[in-house]
Amino acid sequence: WLDTSAEEVWSYNVLIAKEVLSRGVDEINFDYIRFASDGPLNDIKYPFWDEKKLKTHVVRDFFSYLHEHLPGAKVSADLFGLVTINKDGLGIGQHLEFALPFFTAIAPMTYPSHYAAGFIGFQNPATHPYEVLRYSMDGALGRIIEYEAAQAKKASTTVDEWRANNPLATLRPWIQDFNLGAPYGAKEVRAQIQAIYDSASTTNREDLVDGWMLWSPSNRYTEGALLPG
Repeated sequence: WLDTSAEEVWSYNVLIAKEVLSRGVDEINFDYIRFASDGPLNDIKYPFWDEKKLKTHVVRDFFSYLHEHLPGAKVSADLFGLVTINKDGLGIGQHLEFALPFFTAIAPMTYPSHYAAGFIGFQNPATHPYEVLRYSMDGALGRIIEYEAAQAKKASTTVDEWRANNPLATLRPWIQDFNLGAPYGAKEVRAQIQAIYDSASTTNREDLVDGWMLWSPSNRYTEGALLPG
């Protein structure tokens, strides 16, 4: 696991991004932008991180570095699903508000199977795809709205004026199309999709939601969950 704070690694990632952009790829998606979360964590050595700077600030600075060195490019980031509601960095340095100014889209990995037992009162969150997605999206959209208001207040301007000059990332969540915690078929996939759009509609911020992405580790997807093109 590479040292998250190593600018040499940041630069290498930017060089790869520039290479694929030059070959016609229209968006760069960064995955695993974080500190490690699994395995024998006490064995990790960080030759560049002083272990004093907050992990969230290290990751925020990488976000900023990408934005600065990939000007004009469409760049998205995959973040843990809990980043939509947690503000503690999750122990890995991911904080929603620190990502918003620097990406075209943010893709929280809101797979219901990945939420712990007891999440919003459900012993098995995987069996409640609509509720998990709705709660997560409500949380994320609410925080973005609060962020805009706070930034506008700092700038002594209206929210609309601030928003026009400071575009933020839209949300494009990953959703579950695989069996884990519960069988998943068309009904479960559609429930997640519905929750995303219901949340956007209820908050009147359809502009902040840029669709969704399906994930299945087998690369087999439920065609019946998708509307005809």
